[in-house]
Amino acid sequence: MFKKSMLFAVVLTLSSLALAQHKGQQQQARPEGALVGDSTTTCSATFTSGTGLTATKFCVTVNGNIPQFSVGGEEMIQVGAYQEGYGFCDTTSGISYYDYAEYDSGNWGAPTFTHSGNVVTVTRLTSDGIWSLKQTITNLPANATGPGSAKVSMALKNLSGVSRTAYLYRYTDVDADGDIGGNDFDFTAETAYGLEPGLNLGLASTNNTFNSTIGQIAYAQNTSSGPDPCSPLGFVAPQPFTGDGSIVQFWYFTLGHNALKTVTSTYKGI
Repeated sequence: MFKKSMLFAVVLTLSSLALAQHKGQQQQARPEGALVGDSTTTCSATFTSGTGLTATKFCVTVNGNIPQFSVGGEEMIQVGAYQEGYGFCDTTSGISYYDYAEYDSGNWGAPTFTHSGNVVTVTRLTSDGIWSLKQTITNLPANATGPGSAKVSMALKNLSGVSRTAYLYRYTDVDADGDIGGNDFDFTAETAYGLEPGLNLGLASTNNTFNSTIGQIAYAQNTSSGPDPCSPLGFVAPQPFTGDGSIVQFWYFTLGHNALKTVTSTYKGI
């Protein structure tokens, strides 16, 4: 508990400093439904497995978003605004990069997309040439003991000539069972989730990254919008929270020239 509380305090302090130093340079996250740049909610690969309560279906866009995820016949993301994705803040420069499927930051290069069997790989460069982000999204099929899941690995590489610190995260606007405004949200040290109230289903995101050089927290937001990359903890929800919320996996670390860090998390129906 002490370690996690200290981590929150450090990140909040760093976020405040980054915003103060670069106030006015960055755009805030855009409202839901505002398609920007090369963002898309169109699926380029779809995975299905299981039957009945274990039936699982999710899809991946050319940019590496997962705008649809259903379990047991209940949809978790593809409701209203289809918002799922990733982003990071280069805290050294104060520049942010994000793609939430419905809208993005407009500073990405074209993606390289491959699909082979149960694995999708998406690689993108930032338009300034400073960063490379490689996503590997793996379908883990449902079986007799439970629903399927989507394992998401993100490898961020610093291509510049100087050391840089980054906040990196994965975000999902959860609308379990088509309910936009009344989901139950909560989080632990490693897992954040949203679910339809009562004896119903939901979606969880669990951290799978345990590296002493990478800081990590999971949390729910009391907003459906994606985080502000350079101030990612601005809408951390109380525990528990009921309403129109979202879930986030957050990591932070420092990268030297040409250094790379990989983080992994898993989406699974609950």
